[in-house]
Amino acid sequence: MVDARTQVKAMKEIGRYALGVDWADGHDSIYPYRTLRRACPCEACEAGGDVAPTPAEEKPRAIELLGDASLFVCWSDEHETLLLTTELRALCRCARCAGEPDYPISGG
Repeated sequence: MVDARTQVKAMKEIGRYALGVDWADGHDSIYPYRTLRRACPCEACEAGGDVAPTPAEEKPRAIELLGDASLFVCWSDEHETLLLTTELRALCRCARCAGEPDYPISGG
């Protein structure tokens, strides 16, 4: 059984710099592409330490859901990122997720 907190209902580009995710539990999140790129768990990114990608490298060429539990991102420099939806949800920094529920900007 899929947890509604980690099930992606819809995705959309927000401006030119962020991904919007609507979750099945009614929550919505906005992820700057920079945040997604820096969250890449691959060995090359982990070994890179504090070397930040350039703004051009932080632009995705393709974003797609793989099944119910993974998000795939192919970046403009051909780097690929695979995040579990549990990891993606944990990256949300809205007021509610950041521990400030008195100032929510999200529905759930």
